[in-house]
Amino acid sequence: MTMADAAGEEQTTSSVPPGVGGTGGPPCLTFMLDVDNTLLDNDAAKVELDRRLRALIGEDEAARFWRIYEEVRADAGVVSYPLTLAAFDEDARANRRDLLRDEAAWRASCGALASLLLDFPYRDFVFPGAPATIAHLRALGAAVILSDGDPAYQPLKIARSGLGAAADNCVLVYAHKEEHLREVRACFPADHYVLVEDKPNVIDKVRARLAAPLTTVLVRQGKYAAAAARGPWSGADLAVDAVGDLRRYSAADFLAASNQPSAISHQEFG
Repeated sequence: MTMADAAGEEQTTSSVPPGVGGTGGPPCLTFMLDVDNTLLDNDAAKVELDRRLRALIGEDEAARFWRIYEEVRADAGVVSYPLTLAAFDEDARANRRDLLRDEAAWRASCGALASLLLDFPYRDFVFPGAPATIAHLRALGAAVILSDGDPAYQPLKIARSGLGAAADNCVLVYAHKEEHLREVRACFPADHYVLVEDKPNVIDKVRARLAAPLTTVLVRQGKYAAAAARGPWSGADLAVDAVGDLRRYSAADFLAASNQPSAISHQEFG
C-alpha cells in the first residue's frame, strides 16, 4: 500500500481491509511503529554522530553545535537538524566573527557539516530483527511507521535507514504524533490498533486520545524506556526487551493483550 493509496486516491476496487466496518472476517489490525529507539538505535547513532562531529569541527565547535541543537529543540518543540544548521551559522555570524575571516573556508566547513548530517548511515543502526519484525507484522495486518520528528529530516532518516522500504513506504511523520491520530485512522482504517513504542509518555498520550480499540507495546530499548523502569507508570499492555521479540506474537496475542474490546469502534475520530 502506498501513501497515495492511503491518502484516498480513487481505486478500482475497494480499499477497505477485511473486517473493517462490519464486512466480516477477523478483526483488521493496524500496527503503528515508532522509529527512534524502537526500530533504530538512536542513542548509539547520536554517540557516533557526536564522534564524527568532533573529528570534523573540533571540540569547541561541536559543543556550540549541541548547545544550539538543544536551544532549537526547546524553541521548536522538536529535534531539527536543518534548523540547528541554520542557527549554527547565524550564531557564528552574530557572535563568532573570528570564524568568518575566511568566508569560503567557513562555507566549506558548513557544507561538510551538512553532508555529515544528511548522509549519516542510519542503516547501520537499525536494531537486529527490525526489518523482519516489520515483515511479520505486515503479515498480520497493516504496518505504518508513525514517527515523531522534524518533517524535513526525519523522513530522510527513515529512508536512509531502509525502514521506510521495509514498511512499503507507509510512513507518517509529525512533530507530535499523538495530536494526529485522526489522520492515522483515516489513512489506515482498522478494527484494532497496536502501538509499538519505547516512550512511556507517548504510550499514555495515545492511549488517552485514540478513540479506537488499542493494544500498547513497550519496547524496552533506549533511555526513555530505561527511565520508565525507575519511576511510577501505569504500564503497557505488552512489554518486550527487543523489537525482534514481536515476531513471536500472533494477531490473537495482540488482541488478547488489550484492555479494550476488539469490536469495531463507532466513536468519533480521536
